[in-house]
This record gives sequence, C-alpha cells and structure tokens, in this order.
Amino acid sequence: MAHRMKVTISNIIGLWFGADTPIRQYKIVTNPEVWAACLHIADDFTPDSGALSPEQYRKSDKVSFARAVQAKLSEADASVMA
Repeated sequence: MAHRMKVTISNIIGLWFGADTPIRQYKIVTNPEVWAACLHIADDFTPDSGALSPEQYRKSDKVSFARAVQAKLSEADASVMA
C-alpha cells in the first residue's frame, strides 16, 4: 500500500526543494499528482524575491510556491468533482 502524503506547505517544500534521496524518490512515485502540480507551477513561477534559481529562494518564495501548488491541486480536484 502506497503512502499518500498530506498536501501541506511543509510537505510540498520538502518534496520539491529537498535533497534527492531514495525517500524523496519514493514520495514522488507514490504522489504523482503532487509532483505533476509542482512541475506545472515551476514552469511559470516567479518568486517575489527575484531569485533566479530555486537554490536562491527565500523561505517566503518556497511558501508561495507551495501555496500555488496547493491551489493547482484544489483546482484539479474541483474539476474532477464537477
């Protein structure tokens, strides 16, 4: 049985910005919809700080990114429910 992670700000930040480890890879495989939302948001995301790469993002940039991912996922859930 695959472990579905809760879609919290902290979990999204850990998934997207975390070090590439076997545990992170497992979370990506078991939560493909969250990973797909992260990929989609990353294409167009512009951080408020103006940082050019994710390694330079401030905490507030990461939180903004995670909130955008949450919004994308809730939008997808709403369209499935309709």
